[in-house]
Amino acid sequence: MRNILNSLLVSTRTGNSRRRRRRHSLVASRHSGQSSELLETRTLLAAHLILSDAPAVTVSPGESVNIPIVYQTLNDNGAPEALKSDRFNFNLHFDTDVLTWVSTTSIFTEGILNTPDQTLAETNGLVVGDDQDPATDTVLLANYASESGWPANPNVNGQLLYVARFTAKAGFTGSTIKFSANQTGSVIGQSADFSFESFPVVLQTPAGLTLSIEDAPTVTEGANSVFKVKLSASPSTTVTVKYSTLDGNGPTGATSPEDYTSKTNQTLTFTPGQTEQLVTIATIDDSVVESEELFRVSLSNASGATLGVAQAMGTIDDNDTALPTLSITNATAVTEGENATFDVTLSRAATSAVTVTYSTADGNGPTGAINGVDVTAQTDQVLTFAAGQTQKVITVATIDDELPESAEEFEVTLSSAVGATISRSTAIGTIDDNDSNLPAFSITDAPAITEGQDAVFTVTLSEASSGSLTVNYTTNDGTGPEGAMAASDFSGLTNQTLTFAAGETEMTIAVSTTDDMLEEPTETFKVTLSNAIGAAIKTSVATGTIFDNDTIPPLPGDVDGDDDFDANDSFLIQLVQLSGTNTQIDQSKGSSTLTASQIRTNVTQLAAPGDVDGDDDFDAHDSFLIQLVKLSGTNTQIDQSKGTSSLTATQIRASVNALGGGAAASSVVSQSPGTVQSVMAGVPKNDDAPDLFTFEEQGAATALTSPLPGTEAVDGTTAAWEDFREWVNAI
Repeated sequence: MRNILNSLLVSTRTGNSRRRRRRHSLVASRHSGQSSELLETRTLLAAHLILSDAPAVTVSPGESVNIPIVYQTLNDNGAPEALKSDRFNFNLHFDTDVLTWVSTTSIFTEGILNTPDQTLAETNGLVVGDDQDPATDTVLLANYASESGWPANPNVNGQLLYVARFTAKAGFTGSTIKFSANQTGSVIGQSADFSFESFPVVLQTPAGLTLSIEDAPTVTEGANSVFKVKLSASPSTTVTVKYSTLDGNGPTGATSPEDYTSKTNQTLTFTPGQTEQLVTIATIDDSVVESEELFRVSLSNASGATLGVAQAMGTIDDNDTALPTLSITNATAVTEGENATFDVTLSRAATSAVTVTYSTADGNGPTGAINGVDVTAQTDQVLTFAAGQTQKVITVATIDDELPESAEEFEVTLSSAVGATISRSTAIGTIDDNDSNLPAFSITDAPAITEGQDAVFTVTLSEASSGSLTVNYTTNDGTGPEGAMAASDFSGLTNQTLTFAAGETEMTIAVSTTDDMLEEPTETFKVTLSNAIGAAIKTSVATGTIFDNDTIPPLPGDVDGDDDFDANDSFLIQLVQLSGTNTQIDQSKGSSTLTASQIRTNVTQLAAPGDVDGDDDFDAHDSFLIQLVKLSGTNTQIDQSKGTSSLTATQIRASVNALGGGAAASSVVSQSPGTVQSVMAGVPKNDDAPDLFTFEEQGAATALTSPLPGTEAVDGTTAAWEDFREWVNAI
């Protein structure tokens, strides 16, 4: 086939190079809900190629002829290459005036959507492609598609899609079979689109002798596949032809040397008077269970005659049957000292002996039985099924010890089957203890502690033992945002052993925790018991809880917990210092997520760091000065409002900025001029105005009920409070 394709490509390269780049212009169509590709004039990227095994076939009137339809793909250089596309829908056009379609055989079914086993008129709506030949009127339509690329195993030698058989009608003088595309796809995983190219098949009346090959009868593997090669008439001189085998394609393709013995460029000779010769291909009798397989024999290089049907199919039937399968089932639980028995079953009787190897293996985890300790170890033992047998038993002796222990498990594993395959290879045996009932370990959660302290877990034994018992324990990190981590939050422990002396029923496990400087939520971790010796484990996991001991907020003045120090903090400080209520705090805390009580606690904790006026305490006067500075008050206003402080306005401003960790002063973007001026002015130091911020002179109650200069109390709420509210709204 490669030679045929190469010769076709070479012979048509000059005449077809322009045609390959011209592209057939097709009308777009939709089939099965999918839009078709619109083929138009553009640069060639890759091409679908449809052709037969010969450009010309000789047929006489009344004679039938097979036309193999071969698919090939070309790369952008016009050379055969195994490309994968996602769609290919094409037509075979023929003239029913001179040809009668007989049948379609050897159909390649991988990815097929429409099978070419019935004829359609060229006027049918499914036929979009046009072969531009007014003589043709009927088509065979074939449609293939694949999301993963079609065909799955492209063959650079070409893929046989089907063989169409036609009979030439009486008076036949010649005809042409042509092809067109309804829809072509694109290369999977690439941007390249496919064009459509084809070579017409010319059917002509014999001008001389014609050589043709017929499909071989189906054979069972191991037998010879025999192909008949015929001459259309008796030759007067010697006629020769070359033949070669070709592997099949796809999952049903036979391959050499596994399935048949290949032949390459062998010569078949017809002497004068001979019209028939046989090509014999040996097939291989293997032991593999497989489906029907196909291969081809192709004729080439005829001398003294022209080629008609140049390719034929050989079919090989399998003579193997699927092997029976072996499986093993779990043994019924036994008491230590008894034999554990495992049933091994063959799915069907075999005609000859079947063997399989088996071995015992340790169980897993703390309940795993141990080879040589709990069971009598068996290694690479052979179990034999005689012909006709389907069930055998494996017996494993268990060991009766004097240790109180929980139920234990071990495994029996099958391997290396001969004459069968293994469907289930492993089964479990269970050994119950026959000593005293085991006491059980339990662990309880540790009481919550503050970081830096030891978390203490209590481990109890359900009843005292006459001898020592042990159990291992390991710490495990917590999970999620509240999960404590070993090394950073607590000291991790791995496979530590806790030993209970005879008569002892309670012990403790102490896990030290880390006192860090990080603000963090309450965290948890786990302690897990495992590998108990002489006892069972009833409760294996307990939780430790660690409270944080670091203060909030991180900045001395961040009383609302929003990670900065701003005018809202200073207003809340002043409000708390003036004995504001929790309701007033909630109304004034902005977007803070803290409760009024938490904000009040944060203000109280300020203590000395809030002493911005240097009088050795933190009072409402300090909080007013903080707010005044944060609202960009002038040094003059600071001096007028600092009371008895001996610090300069510059020093007070520096103290406020230090309290805020160097944060820049907040700016007021919206405010009531009268309100801000009243508050910014603070309490002018003259005898005519009350001092709002001097508790010693007026007391907290007086401060909350005394209006600022020029204001009046309304409905029991002081004008000063109204000013504060407008101020915080401005902030």
